[in-house]
Amino acid sequence: MSGGVVLVDAGRSAVVPDGAESTQAPSQILEGVIGALLDRSGIRLDDVDELFLADPRFLPTESAVAEEGWQFARPPFGLRTRVDATSAASLERAINAVRGDPDLVVVVAACDVGAAETGCADERWLGRAVRAAAAARWDVCADDMRGWIQSSYARSSECSRAGDFVREIVSTSPGYLADRFRSKGTVVALPACGASAVVLTSPRRAGELGVRYRAGLHTACCAPTTTGPGIEPLDPQAFDDLLAPCGVDAAHLDQLEVPEYDAVTPLAWIKATGISRYLVNPRGGDLGFGRLLRSGPLRSLVSMVNSLEATGGRAGALLATDACRTVAVVLTVGHHELV
Repeated sequence: MSGGVVLVDAGRSAVVPDGAESTQAPSQILEGVIGALLDRSGIRLDDVDELFLADPRFLPTESAVAEEGWQFARPPFGLRTRVDATSAASLERAINAVRGDPDLVVVVAACDVGAAETGCADERWLGRAVRAAAAARWDVCADDMRGWIQSSYARSSECSRAGDFVREIVSTSPGYLADRFRSKGTVVALPACGASAVVLTSPRRAGELGVRYRAGLHTACCAPTTTGPGIEPLDPQAFDDLLAPCGVDAAHLDQLEVPEYDAVTPLAWIKATGISRYLVNPRGGDLGFGRLLRSGPLRSLVSMVNSLEATGGRAGALLATDACRTVAVVLTVGHHELV
């Protein structure tokens, strides 16, 4: 790869149920993940030009002073920081930044701590109504949903027992060293805590730093309607059109990661695109891990690169939402040489 954007490394903390006791602030958990990831990849902190942080609790660098009455945390390590509300937006901005300036080394990170849902009864009712309408539209029956809920929990817990997540988890924070799963059978993904980060640069810059990279990255986006907190499925042609700028089509995907706020979204995508259910969230999704509002897409990206490497896959797509857009992040592995 002589151009473009590459993923040098990706890692996360363990995911634990929301409400679990933690003595560390989000900035400390983030610093633990980012610091361990940079150490493993061989990149010095001084070589990092910018941090793209999906967490409005932190003050971006361009806002030197917070408005009176607002409380913000300081970004990890004092890095120059851009802040977005979602990791989908942070990933897209970071990839575009490196594409525009191949000398950049950037980190994209997010953390969920204290993420308990506070939605009112009306909002919960609306969520149920939207899920019911989506299930009816895509002919997703209750038995299908129950089966997916059970399989998502089983896949994540089985991968954990088999040690598949050992390379994913780089955190040194107490309480975030091993995934902790809730009891199986939740109808919607319950809030969880955790942090994830990825290191991006250009192939040329990776070569100058003498580091290997694990995958190439591309992004594309479209603006469909949404299934509540999920993503409205695309028909096969529309899905291929979305992936086309990334140089891949659905037939050549070895993995697809989609949100799992409930079971409707993954099942609807399977029905709409015809992709094998065994390629969708193969290491489990939000129904198994819990819902990570900010860092969920990054956790999925961390799992996807490790899963593709372990299975010999070549390409995977991550779908995430940002406002009214669907952002597709396509990852291609197999480029491990020094450039």
